[in-house]
Amino acid sequence: MLKLRSLVPARCVAWNRCLTSLSGETKKAVDKENFLPKVEEEEKDMPRLHKNEKVLISHIIQDIQRKPLEVPTIIGDEPEYTMDNQRVSSPHQLTTVLAQVYFANRKQIESAINSALAAQSTWSLVPTPQRLAIWRRAADLIEEDQSRLVVFLVLSLSKTLDDARRDIRRLLSSLRANADYLEHLSDLRFEIQGNRSVFPSFHLRPLDGFVAALAPFESVALSASLALCPALMGNSVLWNPSLEVAPVSFLILRAFQEAGLPAGVINFVPSNKRLFLDTITDAVHFAGLNCQCSASEFRHVHKMVGDKMERYICFPRLVAECPGQNFHFVHASAKIETVVTASVQAAFGYAGQYANSLSRMYVPSSLWPRLRDKLVEATNSLHIGNPVKPITDMGAVVNVESFRQMQQLMERTENMERLCGGICDDSIGRFVQPMIVRVDDPLDPLLSEPFVGPFLPIFVYPDDSFADALKLTANQSRYALSGSIFAKRDEVILHCLNQLRMSASNLYVNERCTGSHLGLTPFGGNRLSGTNDKSGSAYFLMRWSSPLLIEETVADPVRNNR
Repeated sequence: MLKLRSLVPARCVAWNRCLTSLSGETKKAVDKENFLPKVEEEEKDMPRLHKNEKVLISHIIQDIQRKPLEVPTIIGDEPEYTMDNQRVSSPHQLTTVLAQVYFANRKQIESAINSALAAQSTWSLVPTPQRLAIWRRAADLIEEDQSRLVVFLVLSLSKTLDDARRDIRRLLSSLRANADYLEHLSDLRFEIQGNRSVFPSFHLRPLDGFVAALAPFESVALSASLALCPALMGNSVLWNPSLEVAPVSFLILRAFQEAGLPAGVINFVPSNKRLFLDTITDAVHFAGLNCQCSASEFRHVHKMVGDKMERYICFPRLVAECPGQNFHFVHASAKIETVVTASVQAAFGYAGQYANSLSRMYVPSSLWPRLRDKLVEATNSLHIGNPVKPITDMGAVVNVESFRQMQQLMERTENMERLCGGICDDSIGRFVQPMIVRVDDPLDPLLSEPFVGPFLPIFVYPDDSFADALKLTANQSRYALSGSIFAKRDEVILHCLNQLRMSASNLYVNERCTGSHLGLTPFGGNRLSGTNDKSGSAYFLMRWSSPLLIEETVADPVRNNR
């Protein structure tokens, strides 16, 4: 939670000392022909895995490839295998089938709604300590099986081993932190001053109806959180994960079932997104949607719900996190090594597919020559290939739509100053070489519209136009998810924070716009980047509660005058 006192210059000095101490990345070899790791370089430079861990990972990979996971629709506790069978393949090795996901049809989605409504009447009455025990037990079970989950993330989402481990750690932190948050919220009390005969009590009820969760592919921690946070607050949920993350989401749900989650509390319904939205918004007891989607998709949801508002028994809560056009704003006083390291990680980590990946960068002309050379050198040193190998820095683009968007960006920027990259190759997997371009027009849509993939446009501004560049950064995009400021001088940092406070809901100082990998911090965006409900905090849990206040007045007994 951002505290106002963190904006004072003295605090910024501490941030600056701590966060600018990052060193440049170690240069690694790249096979630019087919993006596949070089064996001899792997043997020389890669971080050594523990021998037992390497054997375990190899065994899990062989097991998954030998027998793909079957992921059914789950209504109540009954698995259902439909005729709509979707295949999940490795983005970096398209011929490798990892899972078969059975999509739900309209009838099954409607059955899941009935199952959720039937389960909520009892689930909402389960005491908070019992719910917390289930969450903590599930976290322990997931931690015990995390090696298998990590491998599934690597194979199905083309995450590097480090990225996949961080994703699982974030999931575990989220589960345990949310349990702690609810424990504290349950102790919340109201005091009424001046009337000793009134005894108030505060109860965290669930919403009146069912909640739907529409999850993206980028993170299993996010996918699970969208469904599990409402369920923790006593709601019953329909969980619709994207196809790519459905296998790992299914394994997470199985851990919760083993931990004692009652049947019907979470109904697992992977399906066509439009069919899912149309069916749930037709239901009279539709109480809320928790999702991550594009701004256009969220507008569509608002229109659907608005057109059907007369049929609902309550006003549905619509919570969304949408992608951003996330920025790095560099001042002339910034430390170049810090800017380079943070920018390469933020733009090209997970192939630029996070909602808060770096999308635009503003650099002063005095720093540009040195920054350009170091940025290109660091980008070209990234190792792109099979994410199973520890040497790999970046895997493949996950879905076809993102790959085609990157191809279009390559064509669109042919006449721009392209500093590096510009190759898309889907002969083996959907590999895209990270691309950096210099944009001369400050109003170019590349600096204002979101995209998904390893692509970084940079605008170079004159040093004497610092104020104008800052205004451009603040107002150019209608999206406001995350951003970073790079500077050494405290007065500059404070001025930038004040000017950019509405242009991002997550602002960082001398740190990448994707934030630190350490710990669990609240996250969310404003403007067209979402409803800014700050997932990862107690505030987010309260969004899925309909509090009840009960006042009991104890008066003197009425005397009989006879």
